[in-house]
Amino acid sequence: MAARIAAIRCSGKIEAQANSRSAELSHHTLQCSTLCLLCKDVAVTFQNCRNTYSSECMNQTASRRMNLSFFFKYILVSSGVVTAQATIAIGQELSTEREFWTAEQLYEDFLADFGEDMAACYPDYQLAEGPPPPDGPEEANGSGWKKAIIAVDASGSMAGQAGGERKMDAAKAAVQEFMGTMPEDTEIGLLAFGHLGNNEESGKAESCEGIELMSELGAADRLEIANSLEGFEATGWTPLAAAISKAGESFTADSGEGEQVVFVVSDGRETCGGNPVAAAQELRDSDVKAIVNIIGFDVPDDDRKALEAVAKAGGGAFSQADDAAELREQLRIYTTNLRESSDYNAEASVVASDNHSVAENAKADADSCIGNAIADEDSKFALLSGDMVIDGLTDRESADEAEARLKDRHEEIEAELEAFRAKVDEDLKAVNEPIEKILGRVKDAYDDE
Repeated sequence: MAARIAAIRCSGKIEAQANSRSAELSHHTLQCSTLCLLCKDVAVTFQNCRNTYSSECMNQTASRRMNLSFFFKYILVSSGVVTAQATIAIGQELSTEREFWTAEQLYEDFLADFGEDMAACYPDYQLAEGPPPPDGPEEANGSGWKKAIIAVDASGSMAGQAGGERKMDAAKAAVQEFMGTMPEDTEIGLLAFGHLGNNEESGKAESCEGIELMSELGAADRLEIANSLEGFEATGWTPLAAAISKAGESFTADSGEGEQVVFVVSDGRETCGGNPVAAAQELRDSDVKAIVNIIGFDVPDDDRKALEAVAKAGGGAFSQADDAAELREQLRIYTTNLRESSDYNAEASVVASDNHSVAENAKADADSCIGNAIADEDSKFALLSGDMVIDGLTDRESADEAEARLKDRHEEIEAELEAFRAKVDEDLKAVNEPIEKILGRVKDAYDDE
């Protein structure tokens, strides 16, 4: 078996690997060079013995080969060229019996006997979804609200699309879902604005006057709100200031500060000449002390600052929703109190961190396992094929061709490993990105309060 060095490792593979480990392994390079010379001598002597059919010569040469085999194993393992596990191939034969192995036979028989189970290197991993967003019946600044007017923008732009869904349809669906989270002791009213006239100059006056309380403020009645939502469609202009003032008329002065809230769902700024900042400020400073929160639904960048100013003046917060799912989440977040928000932040952060650790460990385990498996196959093939060349069971051309196929196999396996790593990253992004987005929205909603 040691004679295989003359055919393979003496080509420079051992010396190259030993040299790559710098001065630390320089003595192994010398040992390998010496061993290669001995192997060449044994290989020539063994072939001469076979040619003369001398049994005594054959026995003596076989003994020399066995001694060199043990010496060779020691050098390979101690120098780190191969693992101790890989050297088990020394002294073993392929289980299939043949007089001579072609390249294809050598490759296939080697994999059948010594091929590593690469599939076992890919661990099962489980990534967790984030916890449900906070949805307690509390106002954004932490004071428990008891009465709310939901003011829905019904201007013509709400007929547009956001996330593949008509914005008006998404807003109505979000309001209905929002109603499902309300305790029995809360009071809810529904207001529509901009739903009359049209979005042309000819219909502007009527549209700007089109502010209607579709459902009076009262005990949360999901069915009544659902029916009221069917009573308007996206039509005209955006009388935001007048809508805020109209919403305030439903509130009373006998409620405590922060107990009465306006939730405005809109996709743009005021277009009827009103001053929504002043209207929100006036409502906030009035006896009812109501808070105005703005949920910007697919709002253009140049309109966002205008709506942020309205929310700030009304003592509330502005939050952005780019699609229907985010709009629903924003409405849910606005029903949360500070304690629930803090609990969510803590739990969500732990889940995201754990997911990251699971993903990194899965990739590291696969990297290590695949790397070791490839190295073991390389070493075992070199040991076996080299000895088979010396023994005349195959030739150098077939061994090289089989080795090339093994290299191709390993390149495919490494590509599969990269695909696995990419999938882990994609899976991690799929679960952690929504968590991070909701964490950011919760933070934006409460940090300034």
